[in-house]
Amino acid sequence: MKIEPGLNTHTNAPLEVSLKMLKDCSFKSFELASPIPPVINHSINFYNHEQDRIFNQEWICIGRCDEIQSAGDFLTHQIAGTSVLVVRQDSGEIISFINACAHRFTCLSKERSGHAFAFTCPNHAWTYGLDGQLKHAPFMEMKSNFITNKHKLERLHTEIWEGFIYVTLSKKPKKSIARSLDRLRKNIVGQYDMARYKTVIRERMSWNANWKNLIENFTESYHVPIAHPKTFAGHKKQIKDYECGEDSNHFCYHFAPQESDKGSGAAHELNTNLQGKWRRTMVDFCIFPNHLVTLMPDYLWWVSVMPKGVGGFEATWGVAVPPEILNDIAEEDYDKWVKEKIDYMNRANEEDRSLVERLYQGSQSNRLPQGTFHPIEKNLWQFIKYLTKITA
Repeated sequence: MKIEPGLNTHTNAPLEVSLKMLKDCSFKSFELASPIPPVINHSINFYNHEQDRIFNQEWICIGRCDEIQSAGDFLTHQIAGTSVLVVRQDSGEIISFINACAHRFTCLSKERSGHAFAFTCPNHAWTYGLDGQLKHAPFMEMKSNFITNKHKLERLHTEIWEGFIYVTLSKKPKKSIARSLDRLRKNIVGQYDMARYKTVIRERMSWNANWKNLIENFTESYHVPIAHPKTFAGHKKQIKDYECGEDSNHFCYHFAPQESDKGSGAAHELNTNLQGKWRRTMVDFCIFPNHLVTLMPDYLWWVSVMPKGVGGFEATWGVAVPPEILNDIAEEDYDKWVKEKIDYMNRANEEDRSLVERLYQGSQSNRLPQGTFHPIEKNLWQFIKYLTKITA
């Protein structure tokens, strides 16, 4: 078979072949498990299938509540090609809509974030309140049967969990995000009280790899001592100390304490929530399908990954820190402190980018060994099991 430039032997694999390979892989015990079948990261048919089964149905993280603090503050976000508009209401509630006019579907806002008193379509000046209700439609009185309150923005289901905003394109979500993550909150992350962390950075990046390659990279820390010499390796967490969490259809996580209980990566002296080893412990977790978080006592780093074709993705990422950390930073030093944080995270992202893009590149072949997992890579096996269940 002749392969066109940029394509490989997995590109046109039939969907049923991909699904069978994924199912066969997920049925193995973790001790006998092998990595995600390469076809799953390269097949166009599987990509189209996962857009329907995953991104048009599951809960997707848009950002954090404190990014839209006042009534009229908004965020926009792309989910499977659909532009979503998330808005803080006068009541304080956060709700979301399809970012498209109810007339002929012109995109209302092209800004990634901002503040508005109303949303006006640039095409014909149809104007909507923050609640999505149509307030003004110029010259539509010329249509005898036009009723203003029957034309409003398409509202989406929205939920808040631990300070994060989630939206789903599904008309009838099968589950509540908060209910699905209750065990994770009660058993592990609740003690950090993430909702009180304050956002200091929000950025975007585009990489040349399949979106699942970043999930694979983020959900294992086996690579950290080798691949992150300029950043995360400095916390000196021992590979033998990592623990992986329980199986779940909704999340996976692992955690490990660092050596030092002072300085970067450790809890502030005013932090009374965390006790014992948790005052110096990092938790890495993934909310399936695509929300990644590194949670530490002194900051959190979150990433929401969105496919842009089989071999590309865009990731929105941000950093938030506890208020007691911010209170120690003098006003005149704040901008410098934020720049240092951005520089640090950009270094870490570049360290990972090389790995993720090379993982996509290396897995294009149809002649690969079986592969295997290290004991602290159990989260990858859990992700495979999630993919099998959700795409079946």
